[in-house]
Amino acid sequence: MSQRRRFTLALTVAAGLGLSAPALADCGSDMQKLAQDRNVELQRVNDFAKAAHGKPLDPEGFCVKSAGLLRAEAALIAYMDKNKDWCSFPDEAINGLKASHAKNAGFSAKACTVAAKMKKMKEQAAQGGGPQAQPLPAGPL
Repeated sequence: MSQRRRFTLALTVAAGLGLSAPALADCGSDMQKLAQDRNVELQRVNDFAKAAHGKPLDPEGFCVKSAGLLRAEAALIAYMDKNKDWCSFPDEAINGLKASHAKNAGFSAKACTVAAKMKKMKEQAAQGGGPQAQPLPAGPL
């Protein structure tokens, strides 16, 4: 039996037993897609910041916009960690992305906390339960 036939037979038997070769990452195309997803989300956040024209950012809007960036960065980091050896990702690149992600996550968390507090204050004010101003005394002092 030729070597090619033996190889084909081995693959057929392995497939029949439910055995298969592990799915290997296609580093180049996978990274390109993940990086593109991150760049799209980063651009959304940057566009949101530019639209403020130097004024303070709306915390609720930033919270919403930054969620996509955080998801995209987390997916990129997870892929790089999982395929570090196979794709030969340098530790410096992974650590740099993790540091950037931590910074973005911290800023987003602050914005989301402020947005939640603002929402709660608006709800309380609408219900009349917000901070009440004390009436000034009437008449002569």
